[in-house]
Amino acid sequence: MPFHVELGGTRAVSLGMADEATGLEEVVEPWVGNVISELAEVCKGHTSIGSLNQGMRLPEANKRPIRSSSPTDEEKKMEDGDLVPFNSRSTGVRTIRALMSIPITDPLPDVPNSELPTMVSSLSSCRLIDETTRDRSESLAAENMTVSSASSGFLFTASRPYESKILNARYLTKTNTACAAKVAEVLDGGDGKLVEALDMYSHHFPLSEDKNGKRVIEMTMSLPDDFTLEYEPGDSVGMIVPNSRDSIGFVLEMLLRNHGIQRSQSISVDEGDPVTVEEALRTTVDLSGTMKKKRLLLLANFAKDAEEERALRLLSRASKPGEPDLYDTFVEQQRRSVVDILHEFPSAQSISLEGLLGCLTAIPPRYYSVCSSPLKDRQDGNECQVKVAFSVVDFNTPVVQCDVTSGRRVRGLATSRLECVSSPFLSGRQPSAHATLLIFPKPTHEFRLPADISTPLVLIGPGTGIAPFIGFLSHRLAQIASLESTEAAHVASEGTWRGSYELNPDELNISKSDVKGLNVAADYLCKQKTGDVDLFFGCRHSDHDYLYQHELERFRDVGLISNLYTAFSRDDKEHKTYVQTLMLTDETCGKRLVEMITKKQASVYICGDGNAMGRDVQNAIVSLLAKDLMDSGKCETAEQAKSGGIAKIDQMKSFGKFVLDIWS
Repeated sequence: MPFHVELGGTRAVSLGMADEATGLEEVVEPWVGNVISELAEVCKGHTSIGSLNQGMRLPEANKRPIRSSSPTDEEKKMEDGDLVPFNSRSTGVRTIRALMSIPITDPLPDVPNSELPTMVSSLSSCRLIDETTRDRSESLAAENMTVSSASSGFLFTASRPYESKILNARYLTKTNTACAAKVAEVLDGGDGKLVEALDMYSHHFPLSEDKNGKRVIEMTMSLPDDFTLEYEPGDSVGMIVPNSRDSIGFVLEMLLRNHGIQRSQSISVDEGDPVTVEEALRTTVDLSGTMKKKRLLLLANFAKDAEEERALRLLSRASKPGEPDLYDTFVEQQRRSVVDILHEFPSAQSISLEGLLGCLTAIPPRYYSVCSSPLKDRQDGNECQVKVAFSVVDFNTPVVQCDVTSGRRVRGLATSRLECVSSPFLSGRQPSAHATLLIFPKPTHEFRLPADISTPLVLIGPGTGIAPFIGFLSHRLAQIASLESTEAAHVASEGTWRGSYELNPDELNISKSDVKGLNVAADYLCKQKTGDVDLFFGCRHSDHDYLYQHELERFRDVGLISNLYTAFSRDDKEHKTYVQTLMLTDETCGKRLVEMITKKQASVYICGDGNAMGRDVQNAIVSLLAKDLMDSGKCETAEQAKSGGIAKIDQMKSFGKFVLDIWS
């Protein structure tokens, strides 16, 4: 029974639910924006519980009027009696017209406020600073500056990242390194030619070849030698990546042309320390992310052209059932950023610097799964480093016939940059200077190895989802090595050691109780047995993106992995095989999976890219559990068996034995 019901309460506002990958804009943001006003209405008695309006909208009284088109410009009669086309010069407006099948002689429809998202206020404030104020601020900052150390509890965060060096990198895919060698020469001594390097990669890897779009890199980064940044297998590393030079340059030129703002002008954002306009654009706001509806609506308020304003409002409105989703087609599928929107709706380029900062969100950190073990690195003498693995984001957007800029190539801001600056290592050469990155740890509390190494594991990691499991397996291998060392110590404590050294009893400051305690610990560790590990991996091509193939086969050969199941979806063009397909079609595999879960009490971990994968794998496991319940006679109907399978998964989740790490 819900807690509020136990206390005699009644739900005043309906529950809003969504996951981190989907539904945030359509469900969570409106719910957050409306909850206070809705609760106020209920408390005042103006609204009965359960009859609350769905979403607070802008009142019509506050509606910003849509500017009428000037008759002399847009409704002027031509000699043949036709109307002059409405703003046919704007690429964005022409595309919206074509998508909506609206003739160029007709104005775009107005959008009532009731169909628009809740208006949000500016998230950022911006203040211009003169040089005198800047000097005074810097002087005060220097006077108040303190030195942090490990002893003072220093922690690295997104707002205070660690400057790490790239120590090594390699392709995990069978990718040709010829381009990396050429880029390494271009970037030798700095990243001033990063744009040229990115173009070189695009030219060398045309996406007409399927395998070119799948490039996966493992990168090794330095950690502080005072151990103020530590991690465990299962954690992620956050990375702060600046905006691209092209995007920054476009916005700087726009601000100079329209407002006379120089790139070196000092400003304070949200009352923070003074920075230049260029630095603020480089590190503060997200210029590459896909625009959201609320941000498009804010941008519409700065459009000087009436048709462009209408078009931006059309893109901002809520989608209607049965109608084509204009925002999804034009913005989401094409991954249009604020720079793209400003290019295609040029009258909005009059936006002020403060308005721009308010329209955009902060640059989000990029998170990458750790694929190493600090224990294993310590044993190998490679302390103070961490490894991550990532796919280089590089794809073409869908082609839309009436959208002249569709079908364009999109490269990930972070991963494309990382590929470029890692080029020396990718090509097998040492750089003249190590590239640096701003990183910070992102610990996890759920995606952890069981403390007991005898716990069996089922690891399911298609694609780069295998990365954290390489860390898991490396860590367990290091734990086994530690057990072997403990066993040697145990033998020595029994007096059967045959080493070449001697110990003087007088030199050992150990009491009899200490010796007894050490023996008990050694006895316990020596009797520990490692649990079975079944691992599922899937990718497209066995000869291209079988990530960590050598490492996985070695883990299997030494007995760390009990069963290694692989699925390659593109090797057979007629029949695509995924890990969930393997579970359901391979009878031996399916029975083994059920045995691991029901009899061996294995912990199940699922990691990978895409919500569909996580859902499909769970459904496959539920089907296998349901079949087992039917075959054993524990359930009479298929519906009961399915419910039993779902209940088993839910129970495992509640005990932390069924854990997912899914990203989109």
